[in-house]
Amino acid sequence: MKQRIITGILFGIVVILLLFLNGWTRLTLIALIPLLSSIEYLKMTKGNILQYILILLTTCGIYFLGAFANADLLLILAFCFINSILIINLFVKRPFISHQILSGLIGGIYIVGPFIFALSKNIHFNNKEILISSVLLIWVADSSAYFVGSQIGKRKLFEKISPKKTWEGFFGAGMCTLIAAYILGSIWNLYDLQFWVWFGLIVWILGALGDLIASHVKRLNNTKDSGSILPGHGGFYDRFDALIFILPFILLLLQINQAI
Repeated sequence: MKQRIITGILFGIVVILLLFLNGWTRLTLIALIPLLSSIEYLKMTKGNILQYILILLTTCGIYFLGAFANADLLLILAFCFINSILIINLFVKRPFISHQILSGLIGGIYIVGPFIFALSKNIHFNNKEILISSVLLIWVADSSAYFVGSQIGKRKLFEKISPKKTWEGFFGAGMCTLIAAYILGSIWNLYDLQFWVWFGLIVWILGALGDLIASHVKRLNNTKDSGSILPGHGGFYDRFDALIFILPFILLLLQINQAI
């Protein structure tokens, strides 16, 4: 437990520093998350050379479309569609995510794609407030869900995949996340209240689903943690599973807000 606390504090300080310093440090973080997470994902799913090639080709294709083609909304909707299928995958008896080729494609589109697209649009320079708020709200949601769930949690949220999560923790996280989103919106003063309400809902609800999907992948592959790079916390995929999942929906929210 002591090692977990120390690692968590040090890791949190590093992430906050990378986010706050400048665009180049944010670039470093945004590049490391999909790179290390996809490697851990492939190791968990016993990836072969074909899967690595599929992820590489998917990454190159997404960067090309994001940087040079007028297909922003289509790409974002494609990311959201893949993630929606992953939600359905939680409820089926024979999850297709365990299929080797599909696993490679999913690794490329689900884990790497949104980050590559975000980089092609210079989100690390143009939307630092959104990146910082995403990470902070995810931490608020995780911490409050754990605290509320450990104190009063009785009803299991999704016992077969993540036995420790409860409905009480889920709703406690929702209340705290929406309050924190309102506070951040007041601090940044960039978007209206409706934007921050939607932002908070995305982090709360879809972030929780992203965490369940990561747990599902690990359970299907009989793995407790995605890696050991962070002692007591697992790997990058473990730490950023919620951000990986919600990023396409945040990008969609930004697109909608820009169009209004």
